[in-house]
Amino acid sequence: MANTKSYSLGPGLSTAEQVAGFCYLPFYVVLLSLLLEYLSALLGLGLTTLQLNICYFVINALVVWIIFHNFLLRSLRQTRFWELVQALILGFVLYYAGNYVFSLILHLLRIEVTSYNDETVQLLASENFWVMVACSVVIAPMVEETLVRGLLFGVIRRKSRIAAYAVTILFFALLHVWQYFFLYDVQSVLLSALAYVPAGIALGWTYEKSNTIWGPILLHMAINAISFGIMSLL
Repeated sequence: MANTKSYSLGPGLSTAEQVAGFCYLPFYVVLLSLLLEYLSALLGLGLTTLQLNICYFVINALVVWIIFHNFLLRSLRQTRFWELVQALILGFVLYYAGNYVFSLILHLLRIEVTSYNDETVQLLASENFWVMVACSVVIAPMVEETLVRGLLFGVIRRKSRIAAYAVTILFFALLHVWQYFFLYDVQSVLLSALAYVPAGIALGWTYEKSNTIWGPILLHMAINAISFGIMSLL
């Protein structure tokens, strides 16, 4: 059977949450950042890139909480601690194993990949490290996982588990690189997007294994926290 306990997603989204979520998705991906830049120029605010990003993260967090707070709280109440811990450990291993395989393939093929998104985050972190930690380690995982895994993965998986993985892995990868298509050559940006495939697989699997949206949220937080920890040592 496709819908066994091992592959349950815990509490689902209500119809209202789904409709509101899909309506907001274009704003999250593209429109909100464009709107913030337009308003900054129109009102003569002269917001820096860091300030625009802070506004973007905070607004997304508020909107996602307004739309999905019942879903997040239902999931939290029904979370089984040891299932969550097991899923996080295995998801963590799956993520780093996937990264190792990806790096090994690139090494064997002698392909160099530039992580444009990481470069941007490092630049912003150099302006205010702890603000970017709050945005990237706390806010971004909650927003991204609620929308990508909770909304997209959860809705699509009712019809097809394979399609749910395929769509969300692709969406998650392009979400982190699409803006760089306007700045760099297509091939290098696509290679940069491939680096997000292991995370997309691990986060989707962790959602299924933990039976709660808090599984991928916490795993995503841990991955980003480790990245910032390494960044602070360099």
